[in-house]
This record gives sequence, structure tokens and C-alpha cells, in this order.
Amino acid sequence: MLVKTTRNTEEFISETGEWIAGNPVENSILLTMLAAAKFRPPTAPPTNWSRIEDPASDGGPVVGAAAFTPPHLVVLSGMPAAAAAALGAELGAGPDPLPGVIGSDPASGAFAEAWSRTTGRPARADRRELVLCLDGPAAPNERPAPSGQSRAARTEELELLTDWCLEAAHGARLSREIARRSVQGQIAGGLLRVWEDDGQPVAAVGRTAAVAGVVRYNPVYSRPEARRGGYVRALLAEAVTGQRADGLTGLAVLGEANTAVQGLFTSLGFRPVGGLSEYRFD
Repeated sequence: MLVKTTRNTEEFISETGEWIAGNPVENSILLTMLAAAKFRPPTAPPTNWSRIEDPASDGGPVVGAAAFTPPHLVVLSGMPAAAAAALGAELGAGPDPLPGVIGSDPASGAFAEAWSRTTGRPARADRRELVLCLDGPAAPNERPAPSGQSRAARTEELELLTDWCLEAAHGARLSREIARRSVQGQIAGGLLRVWEDDGQPVAAVGRTAAVAGVVRYNPVYSRPEARRGGYVRALLAEAVTGQRADGLTGLAVLGEANTAVQGLFTSLGFRPVGGLSEYRFD
């Protein structure tokens, strides 16, 4: 295996972007990062983009890709375990301290094991997420609409909705800065909807902009006292209807223990397509 790493985003997109876009469901997070890279301010930490090649591969030399923006996790594309192990060894021997890795099973485990072997430091499994996908007709939402109405999120709600985003991402160690920037972008792009009842926001559902025909839902949140009121279901059903009308594929990446929200997505036709495992490096 041959690992090539660069901080030149344009060069990486030119050489590897087409390969990543060839599997937009499995590589959704990397595609979103690539799309956002052009808007990163000059003062932001640079991203290290890695490309893994296997000259013996029948399907072409590229077998994997990854991104690392300090101090965040290394994000893996879909790739064979052998490619992930080669990348883990290469980055483990490099100058940058890595906080951890996230990727599909078993690639993330192979990366973590190789990194640990190279550095002599422990890696521990920290979190597992389920990936759900809707790329066909949505199941009808047969429940009656709750009281109130759906509306676009407002700029003056930025801090409240950032709080909600952080609560929805509980366990993912999302920083407030990143959550706020994400919510701000969703509000500006009309990608975050709020359910308002009796003049008060009670729930929110957001999504990413479409990249290679795929959108990813996040955050999905309801106030604790408003749960089981049908607000999130109504918002999500509305979003999915729009998604399918536009011919897009929907993804949800949910904590493995978050069975309530998993059930909501599956009731609307989403199906499990894999898992992501996160490892932390001590």
C-alpha cells in the first residue's frame, strides 16, 4: 500500500475527488468536508488529506482516502482493512499527534490497531454509530399532525438551536464552536426547520446541503417536555418528502444506543446500511 498525504485541497480533489464521489453514501462525511473546504478561513487549521493506493488492485489504484484537521478525529472513507492499517501506521509515524479516528467497520479498528502498534500507545473503542439510508420511496407518515406549525429557523434563535444541536450530539464531543458554525450555515441555507407550538419552538430537524445527491440529517431534537408529541416526526416527514421530491438520498448517523430516534427514521423507510466506530488515542 502507498499513502500520499497533502495539505493542498485542490490537488487532492483533482486526484481523489472522483473516487470519493463514486460512493457518496459511504463517503458522505468526507464529501461534506471537501465541499466546505473552499469556505474555510485562512486562519483555520489546515486539513491533511490522505490517499491510499494499492497498485495491485483490480479496481484501480485508489482504495481509500482520509482527512485530518487538528485537533479533530481522522475521518476515513470506506476502505479495506489493509489500507486502513497502512494509513494508521503512516500517520502514527508522522509528526502530528492524532486524537483518534472514525470510520466504517472494520477499517477504523484496523487503523487504530496499526497506530497503536506504531506509537506504542493505547487506542480504545469510544463510540459506535449506526448509519441509516433512504434512497427509495418514503413510508407514509400516517399519524395526525401535532398542534402548531413548521417554519424556517431564525437567525435570532442561533444560540438556542446551538444548545439543541449539542444536546442531540450528546456523546460525540462536539465543540460549541463547530456546532454553532454548523447551525449558522443551516439557518443561512434554509436547511433547518423548527416546529412552533403556541408561539414557542419545541423541536428542530436540520440537514446538510446536498453533496453528490446525498443529504445527512442532523440535528434531530425535541425539548424533553415536548417528546412523544409528534413534533420531530412531523418535521422529519416534511423533510423526507422534500428530499425524495428532489431525487436525493437521505442519511442519518445515530448513536447506537439512540434507539428512539432510530425507530423514528426506520418508520419512515430508512434502513441500516452499516456502522461507524470511533476510537480515541490516549
